[in-house]
Amino acid sequence: MNDDEPYLKSVVLHQYLFGWELPDTILLLTETGDCFVLAAKKKCEFLEAAVGKTPTGSSIIGLTLLTRNKSDGNAENYETLMEAVTAKNGSNGDKKKVGVLMKEWPSEKRESIGGPLVSGWEKSLTGADGLDVSDATPGLSLFMSIKEDSELDLMKKSSVLSNKILKHGFIKRIEEVIDSELNVTHTQLSGEIDGIIEDPSKINLKVPKEHVQSCYFPIVQSGGEYDIKISAQSTEKSLKYDIVTVSLGSRYQNYCSNVARTFLVDPPKEVSETYEVLLSMQEECLRAMVPGRPLKSVYATAVNFLKSSEKSFLVRHLPKNLGFSIGLDFRDPNLVLSAKNSIHFRPGMVFTLSVGFAGVPLSDSAKSAANSKSAVKDIKEYGLLISDMVVISENSKSGEVMTKHGKSLTDISYTINDDDDSSDDDDNGKGGAATNGDEEYARKVAKAPDNVVNGKRRSSRLESTNEAIQNAHEGTAERERRQIALMTRKNEERLRELARSARNKGDDGESDKAEELRAYDRTKDYPDSVLPNQVKVDM
Repeated sequence: MNDDEPYLKSVVLHQYLFGWELPDTILLLTETGDCFVLAAKKKCEFLEAAVGKTPTGSSIIGLTLLTRNKSDGNAENYETLMEAVTAKNGSNGDKKKVGVLMKEWPSEKRESIGGPLVSGWEKSLTGADGLDVSDATPGLSLFMSIKEDSELDLMKKSSVLSNKILKHGFIKRIEEVIDSELNVTHTQLSGEIDGIIEDPSKINLKVPKEHVQSCYFPIVQSGGEYDIKISAQSTEKSLKYDIVTVSLGSRYQNYCSNVARTFLVDPPKEVSETYEVLLSMQEECLRAMVPGRPLKSVYATAVNFLKSSEKSFLVRHLPKNLGFSIGLDFRDPNLVLSAKNSIHFRPGMVFTLSVGFAGVPLSDSAKSAANSKSAVKDIKEYGLLISDMVVISENSKSGEVMTKHGKSLTDISYTINDDDDSSDDDDNGKGGAATNGDEEYARKVAKAPDNVVNGKRRSSRLESTNEAIQNAHEGTAERERRQIALMTRKNEERLRELARSARNKGDDGESDKAEELRAYDRTKDYPDSVLPNQVKVDM
């Protein structure tokens, strides 16, 4: 086995059957249901407990263990295996069919990836007369793509793990980077996220380290260079505060999951609208992922949706496929959501649905409409990407998404630059000089930073885009604005009262300090000074 190729079908098959990798091991399954394993002594001892204990209803009727014998070069073992191959295989003079994993089979361009034990068996099959060696990989892919309930449970846990790493690892970190205006490269961010996947305790997740691995090195992109293929790599360039894509995947007890999101910082309306088209396209693709429909219907659905929209030009910016089957194997090349795959969806299958646009040109009008300080103005084209784990369920009207992290425009849009530097003038007018003096003194007492205006930090703290909120939840946004305005007004009144009080006392130091109004999500978050069983009335 090769550590650089953890998803070899032979490795995946061993994990599926035994829950363990068995390097340099020969596994032979016959049409009659016999299973032969030729391996070293320790591996045979490991499998000994399974002999004679095949599950009821299993297609495998017996397990035979053959111990490696170096004295005769395993000639006797190979002969036993060959007898099993030729016993009831073929009829009427037809060649005996033997299915192998052709991608791992030695050829002129590729040497055997197995050890001496496996390579010896490969030579025996190659030199035997009357054998037809064919590729068994597509059949294994289809068989293993349908997950049992226990497998689905592990895949849901893997999906939750990836989801939490995205939320509490990447998003928290990137907000910190932008808020503090840190200079970090894409590869540095990817490395930090990869470290969290390998050790989830870094974000307070109680998951044993030995149960988790990274499916691939996380991919972070920004600055106008976007490759939405899963084979993309993060660059050494610094992160730009414009359009940021992230893709990450985790393995939980060998079962893989994948999630990707795009984050928009100071986005022009044109980019936001394109993102909403992508969201709608994903919803349509999910409706196509039902039992009985061919895999190619997903791609056809995406194309038809875009052609019927006002942005039909986006068809040419679609990737070559929109996802793939996932499980023990991260990406099964035989079950790709391409335009030509005629295999049908079946209950129990799990896919990564990965929709996106690459190389979309950013118009001059969009650049001019963007915030004057927005980094988006510096890019010529952009990419968008959304990837989710989707399970195919019986009698379902659409695929069921297992990676639940929000992806609406309000979830992924941020504003860090604001051209409108005006503030409320409610307190200007009567007693303006005194009021301004009180406010200035109150800020000094509260040690408020200079870039805080009316309780709102400009340019350094990420804020959800107001425009996006209006487009998605206008009513909710209006309530939130009123609540913010009310809290701002109450804060300012309290600041002025404290300022006047401190002046009357002669400003004897820092005994009094302004405290911001706070709201608590849960009662257990209340400070210790709040006693239980008391009624509080907010006036």
